[in-house]
Amino acid sequence: MSDRKGGNRSQLTGERAETKVRDVLLDAELFCSKYEHDRGEDLLVELEGYIGQDDIGSGPRIGLLQIKGHETDVETSPNDAIVKRRIDLDHLRRWAAIPLPVFIVAVELVGNTPQFFARAVDKLIGDVAPSGLAELEQEKITITVPRTDDLPSLLKTEIAEFYSLHAFQLAGLSENVIARNHYELISATTPCVPPQAKVWLKNIRVLWKGPWRPAHFWATLNHIADQLQEKEGGRRTPLRATVHVYRSLKDDRDNNAIAHVSWLEDNHAATDALKEQVNWPKAAHWMRFQFHGKSSLEELPESFAVEEDDDSFISKAEKIWVELDSIYLEVINSLTKDLRLPDKKLKRLEALLYDIEDKAIQKLGRPSPQLTMVDRMIDQYSFVLSGVFTWLKGKHDVPEVRRRRWLSQNLEMAQGFYRAYYPLTKLLLDR
Repeated sequence: MSDRKGGNRSQLTGERAETKVRDVLLDAELFCSKYEHDRGEDLLVELEGYIGQDDIGSGPRIGLLQIKGHETDVETSPNDAIVKRRIDLDHLRRWAAIPLPVFIVAVELVGNTPQFFARAVDKLIGDVAPSGLAELEQEKITITVPRTDDLPSLLKTEIAEFYSLHAFQLAGLSENVIARNHYELISATTPCVPPQAKVWLKNIRVLWKGPWRPAHFWATLNHIADQLQEKEGGRRTPLRATVHVYRSLKDDRDNNAIAHVSWLEDNHAATDALKEQVNWPKAAHWMRFQFHGKSSLEELPESFAVEEDDDSFISKAEKIWVELDSIYLEVINSLTKDLRLPDKKLKRLEALLYDIEDKAIQKLGRPSPQLTMVDRMIDQYSFVLSGVFTWLKGKHDVPEVRRRRWLSQNLEMAQGFYRAYYPLTKLLLDR
């Protein structure tokens, strides 16, 4: 009975803390609502509507809050600038993979008076694991959350800052700053191709040093594309570059790239004709090259040329995302202690993933500009899951400790996509 009372009390404390946060945010005219697909994130916070037209990537600026309530009889003194909380490391990994800003908000309840403490997850990771979460092995960790006397202002500032990073460009930065903080060129080679290929190829290997966020990844790729077009473009045949992106030099030696992407020169006269022969993405310059052994040189499906209306695209995209979610969930629920799957299940799920990619994803028409992000995220989700299967099987020349590490990292990224369809479409369409 005491355990039940303790659990009920803890739940009541959490509800009270959540209510206090909602009240102070609404009083500051900061919209917030209960997160309907709660997997640990309690509230969804939205800033003042849409980003201005002059900003890159318009859309509502949304953040997620994880609220940690605690009751105390003694009011915290002004000198008590921090509180400490214990959280599951798996939760922190999931929040780090979510492509939205996530905050830990600790609430100290003194009677009916709340005191707020808050920290962005990105900054918490810098506090507890400067070299990345992969270096941590314990199940729970202690985090330090600083006090804030103005929670709405802090959230407004940091959510706006997060989304400004989604619009940032590397073009204005010096080469030294880019090499130190964003990416470093490891090598660039020009493979020999026959004239009938009608394309000039370049292979590039880069070490990506930026934060593990989609915005930083795309800024790096776009900067590489700009540099290629400026320095290498304008030849008699269009330039096609394949970029291998690594997170460490050790990964480069073993060729364990986190991404293989291709870029095709935009403004070359022969580009459009080449795109008719190449299975090129619908609304993006970047794509994977040579996925699961199949050549990327294929007939362009007719659906790529047709822009689907939003309702039709959303209906298809939702179904695909649910199927990818079911694959991820079955993998997670079936993992053995040594991070393997039974052979039959592994083959079945991998075949199912490839079937989804070759049929359902290929039949997605070209989305409207508003839904381009959904299309890209589906591609990224399937790509990350393909990496999961690669490391479930392993490679004969890759040590087991490294296989497990790379599998864990791919699973962490997949966890960020799991059940993210609905908040993503809400973000894009305000539905």
